Amino acid sequence: MISLIVATLNRVTELERLLISLEEQSYRDFEVLVVDQNPDDRLVPVLGLRARLVIRHLRSERGLSRARNVGLCAARGDILAIPDDDCWYPQELLATVAAWFESHSEFGVLFTALRTAENTLSGPRTPATARRCTKSDSSTCLAGSAGLFMRRSVAVAVGGFNEYLGVGAASKYQAGEERDYVLRAHQKGFQFWYEPAFTVHHPAFGSIERLKKTTYTYALSEGCVQRMYRYPLHKVGSDLIRSFGGAAVRLCQGDLFNASVYVLRGAGQLIGYISGPRDLSRLATLLRQ
Repeated sequence: MISLIVATLNRVTELERLLISLEEQSYRDFEVLVVDQNPDDRLVPVLGLRARLVIRHLRSERGLSRARNVGLCAARGDILAIPDDDCWYPQELLATVAAWFESHSEFGVLFTALRTAENTLSGPRTPATARRCTKSDSSTCLAGSAGLFMRRSVAVAVGGFNEYLGVGAASKYQAGEERDYVLRAHQKGFQFWYEPAFTVHHPAFGSIERLKKTTYTYALSEGCVQRMYRYPLHKVGSDLIRSFGGAAVRLCQGDLFNASVYVLRGAGQLIGYISGPRDLSRLATLLRQ
């Protein structure tokens, strides 16, 4: 069985789209754990309409990592996924994923591509070809947590998501929780595979509204995670060159908005790497002070 853990807050129409796509799946051996962070019952009517689905309606305080941990504790599947509440699945996705895990016993984690409704890649840095993923390229293989599938054995070994990272966390690091999670899985010896032939649909990450809101904070979290996992300076430096070099190119082209986005990305990553804690225990200590 596949357990789909959907942490949700302030989204109704988008969640309904995901649930409709799940009703249309050809593969039927799955459960949906909707971890509701809303303070009211706005989701009750929506969930009640989906009679074809096995839905477990759970509650959680705010915080993406916290909500996902509630779902992980309750999940019963042999394969686990954490779809975003604004993504949706093609009809054959779960059947394809289940068959893939059955025939690839050596891998614990599978990353899919994220594509928009127009079937274009949601993120610009996603690899074009299938590959075994390493620590150094996990940030490109993992385009977003919506495309992450893993065996139960991974969750048992790794434990929960770091509640000091991610949207709604009681820290300035409002992203990076899924990256931290897969890096911990890597430390445990699990193997990862990226398969661009498999698709999870997701709105484009590059919309102007999203970039304005999230670029700096996401980059700050990226730098923090790189510091915690002791990424080599040449890897961090190449990312910074890409960001600040992109800013220079865009500025020469007269594209002030995208130039500013590149600067925010580079600055956030640099500050996160320089000032972030060197390990998770230190991060927890700082936040309790």
